[in-house]
Amino acid sequence: MESLRKLRLINRNNNALENNPLSIRIVLDRSGSMSGSQKVTMEALNTYLKELKKEKGINASITLSTFDSISIDIPISKVLVKTLNSFPADLLKPRGGTPLFDAIGLAIHDLENITETSDDDKVLVIVTDGFENASKEYTFENISSKIKEKEEAGWLIIYLGADHDTFKQSNSLNFNRERSMKYSKKDSVDTFRAVTRTTLDYSKGMKSKDIKFTQQERIYSDKPSVEKFEDYFQADAHVKAYRKLEEEK
Repeated sequence: MESLRKLRLINRNNNALENNPLSIRIVLDRSGSMSGSQKVTMEALNTYLKELKKEKGINASITLSTFDSISIDIPISKVLVKTLNSFPADLLKPRGGTPLFDAIGLAIHDLENITETSDDDKVLVIVTDGFENASKEYTFENISSKIKEKEEAGWLIIYLGADHDTFKQSNSLNFNRERSMKYSKKDSVDTFRAVTRTTLDYSKGMKSKDIKFTQQERIYSDKPSVEKFEDYFQADAHVKAYRKLEEEK
């Protein structure tokens, strides 16, 4: 797989408009706790799509699955980024619990099947606001083992967590800390701009192990929480860094 990426990078250097082919899978939490953030979340996802489409050499298909304890659905399946106008605004209708393991397990299984028929590089993006509480097919051991395996295989795997201990959850499941990030359900557009940047870096030949979210991206991703934090701790360095970025805009 890595040799294929090197060959593609050589080809891309000879043709600036040619990016590595990608199969992108977004796993979106649709559990009841996502209620109230539907509009913002869909705006953020459409920002991701819009920014990808701006890349002239983009060569990617995208699949989006939504999950709750009632069902796991795939409303968007293997659609070329270039031809997808937008994600439907009514796609996210919160309900039920959080079968996080089952949703991730199904996504990995589907991407593995693509591997058998295509040499596309794999991008897996997990978006959730809570902890596992409803899976029936996959266990913690299954998923943590699979995540480690796919990280080592060179997949770009991104974990976005809202309103919970993101790093505790992601670390326990073997998601790489450098590609895990806390985001705010009040405003996640900047979060997905960061995901766009990492996706495009990967498509241009950068190894997944060398891709990480920057400190600036982390500050903006959790911006509302930082603003709230400032109310209690005026002199905090994190807040100062955020304010400095605001002044430089």
